[in-house]
Amino acid sequence: MLNETQRVLIVYNPAAGSASGPELWLGACIHRLCQSGGSIVTTSATRRETTPDNLFADTGTAFDMIVAAGGDGTVRMVLHAVAAQKLDIPVGIIPLGTGNLLARNLRIFEENLLIDPIEKAIDIILKGEAIFIDLGLMNGHYFAAAAGCGPLSDALITPHRRDKENWKMLAYAGSMVQTLADPPMHFAVTADGEKFHVTAAGIFITNIADLGVGMLSESASMHDGMLDLCILAPKEFTDFVHYGFHFATGTSSPIGGGKAPYYVRKVKEISVEAIKKRRPPSFFQKELNAFKYRLTGKRPTALSSGEPQAMIDGDSCGDLPMVITTVPDAVRVIRPAIQ
Repeated sequence: MLNETQRVLIVYNPAAGSASGPELWLGACIHRLCQSGGSIVTTSATRRETTPDNLFADTGTAFDMIVAAGGDGTVRMVLHAVAAQKLDIPVGIIPLGTGNLLARNLRIFEENLLIDPIEKAIDIILKGEAIFIDLGLMNGHYFAAAAGCGPLSDALITPHRRDKENWKMLAYAGSMVQTLADPPMHFAVTADGEKFHVTAAGIFITNIADLGVGMLSESASMHDGMLDLCILAPKEFTDFVHYGFHFATGTSSPIGGGKAPYYVRKVKEISVEAIKKRRPPSFFQKELNAFKYRLTGKRPTALSSGEPQAMIDGDSCGDLPMVITTVPDAVRVIRPAIQ
């Protein structure tokens, strides 16, 4: 992808989850880009106060490529800044986070202990191809992977950074288990002009198929100008078993031939608003809460207590309602070249 004497900006998160410290990898990345790609490299570390609006305040945008080095939050920030300013600059990705959702779906990242993810990412930046991808836009915030709300969505926000560093994707699995005892919520949904009410444990609007913990929607694509609306409404333990099988295998046929309450449709515009009342816990959820009380001596509290939160790409992003639109061909990203 890189030609001679190109100007490259590396935007990196010095606190990214899977990176021990930028001093251990950043220099090697700069060296490879300069030596193999003949590039002039500028670096910019994100800080707590960094936002997509001020991301390029110190560096400007006179670059031939921008590389986002960090987790999903860093990648989303860079893509937001590029899309909002309508910059015709390709974006490379060095995945340093826990989920690495966009990198996973672009085949930049894979769970393989025998592969150095940084070395692989640099190889792709040097030899890959730039393609356009769609983004979602939720309440003014661009996202590459998924937006969501409800207890199952909150489970993606809950894990502490230290837990994600130590347990990787298992940190999300632990918080997902906690949602078994949370009653579903009531939502008012408007999808491409069609209005309906639904009771669900989670509503996701996704741009990708693989969420790391499994396949959410096999039909999701970053290249069709659409987003996939996925409504998960488990009621009993068997529903969660069906979901687990669905996520683990990436198929729509649950074990035993049954069908868990799971709804998917393509949308371009959607709004999701929470209705204040909550559905009472099911018999299974009551029994699970009672078991937790006998085990710990503490009355369990709902994982998603208080006002429901909007989630994008694994981060909390304000309160509901969510108003989401698709932005086709919003940015160019670098992926492995198709042989």
